[in-house]
Amino acid sequence: MSIEDGPRALSFQPKLFANASQKKAVSISELFKQLKKLSKELNGLEQETVDTQSLDAVTRQLLAPSLLRHKEAGVVAYVSCCIADILRLYAPEAPYSDDEIKEIFNVFIDQLQLLGDTDNQFFALREYLLSSLATVRTPALVAMQPDAEETISRFFTELFGVVSPGQPHNVQMQILDVLQQLVEEPKTVPQDVVDVILVQFTKRRQQDNPAAYQLASDLATNTADVLQKYIYQYFNDVIVSAAQQRAGGTLDDLRAAHRLILELNRAAPGTLLNVVPQLEEELSVEDVEIRELATSVLGEMFGEKGFTLAKRYEATWKAWKGRRADASAQVRVQWIERAAALYQHQPQLARELNAHVTEKLNDVDERVRVAACQALGQLEMGAATQGALGDDVIAALGERCKDRRPGVRAEAIVALATMYSQVADELEQSVAARRKWGGIPSTIFELRYVNDVDIDSKVESIMTGAILNFAKMRDDRTRCRRLLLVFDSLTAKAQNGFFSYMQRQRDIIRLTDSFLELCERDASEVAAEQQQRALAAKISQCFPDRAKLESGLLQLAGLRDSEVCQGLRQTMDAHSDMRLVRRCQKSALKRLSSLAPNLLDPTAPLWKCVGLTTINRGLVPPLIENASARGQAQFRTAADALLAYVAKVFPEMLELSKDELFAVDELQASEPGAVEERLALMVRFAKAVPGAVPRSTELENRLAALVRTGTAVQAKRAAFVVTQMAGAEALCGALCGDLAGSLNGDQFTAAALAALSRFAQHAPAAYATYADRVGQFVVQTLLRGAETDNAGGDADWVERAALGDAGVACVYAVKLLARWLAGAERAGVTREAAQLVVGALRQLVRNGGALQARGGTGRSALAQHLELAAAAGLLRVAGRWERLVGVADVQSLALVVQDASFEVRSTFLLDKLVPALAARRVAARFVPLVFLAAYEAEAGVREHVRHAVSQRLAQFRPTAGSPSLVESSLVRLLHMLAHHPDWDDAEEVRTLELFATYIEFFITCVCSAQNVSLLFCYAGAMKRYKDRASEQRTTRLYVASELAQYLLREKSLSANWPLNVYPGQLTLPDDLFQALSDDERAEQPRKPYLDPAFVAARARPAAGKRSRPAKPAS
Repeated sequence: MSIEDGPRALSFQPKLFANASQKKAVSISELFKQLKKLSKELNGLEQETVDTQSLDAVTRQLLAPSLLRHKEAGVVAYVSCCIADILRLYAPEAPYSDDEIKEIFNVFIDQLQLLGDTDNQFFALREYLLSSLATVRTPALVAMQPDAEETISRFFTELFGVVSPGQPHNVQMQILDVLQQLVEEPKTVPQDVVDVILVQFTKRRQQDNPAAYQLASDLATNTADVLQKYIYQYFNDVIVSAAQQRAGGTLDDLRAAHRLILELNRAAPGTLLNVVPQLEEELSVEDVEIRELATSVLGEMFGEKGFTLAKRYEATWKAWKGRRADASAQVRVQWIERAAALYQHQPQLARELNAHVTEKLNDVDERVRVAACQALGQLEMGAATQGALGDDVIAALGERCKDRRPGVRAEAIVALATMYSQVADELEQSVAARRKWGGIPSTIFELRYVNDVDIDSKVESIMTGAILNFAKMRDDRTRCRRLLLVFDSLTAKAQNGFFSYMQRQRDIIRLTDSFLELCERDASEVAAEQQQRALAAKISQCFPDRAKLESGLLQLAGLRDSEVCQGLRQTMDAHSDMRLVRRCQKSALKRLSSLAPNLLDPTAPLWKCVGLTTINRGLVPPLIENASARGQAQFRTAADALLAYVAKVFPEMLELSKDELFAVDELQASEPGAVEERLALMVRFAKAVPGAVPRSTELENRLAALVRTGTAVQAKRAAFVVTQMAGAEALCGALCGDLAGSLNGDQFTAAALAALSRFAQHAPAAYATYADRVGQFVVQTLLRGAETDNAGGDADWVERAALGDAGVACVYAVKLLARWLAGAERAGVTREAAQLVVGALRQLVRNGGALQARGGTGRSALAQHLELAAAAGLLRVAGRWERLVGVADVQSLALVVQDASFEVRSTFLLDKLVPALAARRVAARFVPLVFLAAYEAEAGVREHVRHAVSQRLAQFRPTAGSPSLVESSLVRLLHMLAHHPDWDDAEEVRTLELFATYIEFFITCVCSAQNVSLLFCYAGAMKRYKDRASEQRTTRLYVASELAQYLLREKSLSANWPLNVYPGQLTLPDDLFQALSDDERAEQPRKPYLDPAFVAARARPAAGKRSRPAKPAS
């Protein structure tokens, strides 16, 4: 019907009551029938075309209490729908009074609160009622009432109570529409309504009714402009109330309010327009807890994804960043925790914070540094996060790995390792990723130099976990590739650190194996218990909680359970592959758990340490493959280095793969370098596992061919492998004969001499026949004919290969002489032959690489190599023939440590002398040579010496309780200085200043509060002796003695060390010193030998830099 046809009247006039008084309705069945028909017709009427006068009777009838409060729920539901339609048809005016409207809407609310029962037969009617209210905007009538607050509050309470996740989506949307009208239409929003809305954002309510939380979120978002002022007032009231109750009270209400702010920020940030400035004000209040709370909350708000609060509130962002410098460490902790989280949630924003985060990693308070490390370690390293993290942050985190506080160190190590584990897969494909993250393993493994058991234990625990991540890899090839990727990225220092951790593991395995042997002995053996205690103490010293581990080990021994012991032994057995190690470890720990669960925690560090899950037998074959010519060039060097160390530390692993290692095919590669690398591996294996070199005709023939026709490197390595073959004596003799026969006049090759040098040392019986002939040729023909002078000054150092074949031959000739004398049996060496060799080496050292004193002032590159080879040769001979190398030779070697060529002096010092002393291959009289590096320009060389002295050489003592070899070397050092060519008696003060540096370097490396008195006594004891070689130098000895005492006294005063009389008796080495007779002591002048002018000058600031002493021309 169109509007032109006229208004449409309600045609059905229902009979709803039994009498005119309307106090009693018709029967239930009739009433339902009448209401259904009425509801259907009302539903069909349109507001624009209805004749409202025809509705008047029904409008009044429906308000009868007998209908609105009918006992049948269906009746009330129909009545409510009919009234809703009447309100729709009369809109925008209502045909009811204010009181009637209030009554109607209370009935509506009663119906709507039943919407939760979707299975009810009248649910459709209630859904229709809700739809009508939402569509027609009928709730606006409530907002117009003078006392509408109660009704509006009831709407919110009941509808938030009835909404649930299981309801149809359209019902939830209609509830949202109704509530939104009730917020937007009234002039003011009741406080009860604000409370109902806000309570939905609490964590508990979110968990109990997620649908109510979503409803509140949508409502707050849609009505943010209206709710802003009410939410601001709510939080303002809470803050004021908290401030009034602060004295002696807690901040529980304030904390709850701030948690609510966080939830609102996540769901409806638009409602907090006026709240954010409130939080900004809290950042600067005096109360530390409130500042801490505001810093934390704002930090989380800035980190919300998809919402750039910092751009909208720039002043607040700036004020929040300023809290990084708060006077309270608690506030700074909160700041760094939230700032670090921004790298993950707001990476672009976090880029602004790199300098500030770096600053907090270096904070003066330990708690802030710990928090910074922990927060960074918890980041998920997505691409955006990686891009936001600055290089300075990563570098600062690496520095914290060496923090003075163990808690900071531990967190920093874990944080770096966790980062690396997340980005490791990208390193192989991305150059940028390698540049940014590839240095992390180096930072971690360099911590080995700190020499702290807490750090060592922490690094070991993450090595196979976060760094190598072997647990997530199924096969050995994949593990090997990861190991190579990590190792290849390490600096030289870090590689040594990695190897040192492997050596530490090996040392602990050996101790543990001995301990297990004692555990398996008969309990009646009395000595076993004492040995167990000693070993348990020694093992526990390698771990942080020593007492706990020691007690656990002794209890473990008391169990005497063979299954646990065998499981532990198999986990550290070099013959076990990765799968077997893990299976045995799991089985043994399960057994231990059933026997003594209290021992699992105390012994856990040992189980982790000794389990061979980093370097394992299963990795050896792929390592060999990568080290071969078939392997990738990128990882060949790394694989070679790892195999070399495996051969040194776990040679048993190589023995299981020796067939692959000694494959003849690898020695027939066309690339000389590949053959040399494989021979190097064979050499390392042969040294590590003597007598295990396989022997076959094919292998012998190939090795012999390389000895005869290969390069110098190939020839010497092949020769060594042949000497290690069981039953190859005849082959060694034949090869020696062939090589010796090739040395004739100008007909010689470097390769022949290189190979002969190996036969001379390792097959002396085969070489003995040709020793005199070869020796004469080397000294008389080869070395005397070598041109080693360079009139234009010292030539630049060049690598050995650049010397040419003749030059390389000369170098190998020198090595040949030394190796033969060092390897030959005493009975097979004549006095003349020994003197020939030592004399040649001596002259080469003293003359700077020439057999005769050089007339010119410069040396050729060859002379530098010959001097280095001769110095190393003298050292090698001294280890075998102590008496052949005299005091003057030691003095000559001391000057090599100060050679003008950095390569000569550093190579001799670091690669020859220090390792020989550490391995005790040479006597203690060579120890003082290392302290002549005091003037070394390269700080790294001095630091290497300092580390070697303090960590290795200082441990050597002839007997328990006696002075260490380093401590007793002070008198040898002073004797060496008294004979130094730079000592000038004519300029005594300058000389004392010059030589004080050597003694100060010694003091730095050796002296401590525990031994300063001993060293002082050693220096003083020299005055009871005279120089055995030259009485003229005795006065110098006394000057050096007093100089040392003066410097020791100076050190003890500055360090506040007590300088007491040493109670023991000291004797000086008789090869250098001769005790004074009683008459000589009586005649000795009683005067100070130390020039007073030096003491006076020492008290004043130095006038200039001391120069490094130059080595004079011979």
